[in-house]
Amino acid sequence: MFATLKEDYRTYLLDHAAAPAWRAPIHAFFSYGFLATLIYRYVRWTRDIPSRLLRLPFTLAYLPLKVFSDLALGIQISANADIGPGLHIGHHGGVFLHCDAGRNLSLGQEVTIGYKGAGKSTRWPRLGNDIYIGAGAKIFGDITVGDGVVIGANTVVARDVPDRMRVVGAAVRVTPLDAPP
Repeated sequence: MFATLKEDYRTYLLDHAAAPAWRAPIHAFFSYGFLATLIYRYVRWTRDIPSRLLRLPFTLAYLPLKVFSDLALGIQISANADIGPGLHIGHHGGVFLHCDAGRNLSLGQEVTIGYKGAGKSTRWPRLGNDIYIGAGAKIFGDITVGDGVVIGANTVVARDVPDRMRVVGAAVRVTPLDAPP
């Protein structure tokens, strides 16, 4: 847990690189995205405690933390989500994550990732490594998003995306990252 959390924290330190050296770690630690990530990593850690009886106090401590993350931070990360190290939530507010994701997932505010809804999908999205998701993007359904994908702001993704693609627009236009837009 701590190695993963350290990689997450490193992404927030980069956001505050311009701040004085003594202040950057404090700003990074208290950023909304990192606090929500810390709470998510905590609940994932509690699942590794083998005994249900030993796990109970830690699970009970998680419940008010989850309410704080949901209401005060506006960031909801499902305890069932499996997200690799390097998670970075750039801005707070309206973020909902229910997915499996690899390393270095970076996203903006108002991002929703999860089931399609209305009983139309049986699984949440699976995201690869090194993915950037712009503000307001929606990713839903039983889909796979490949490694190195960039998803633009306010884009709706409801079908598979191969590796190293740029996905932009509500009508989803997929183009190679190396090609001009």
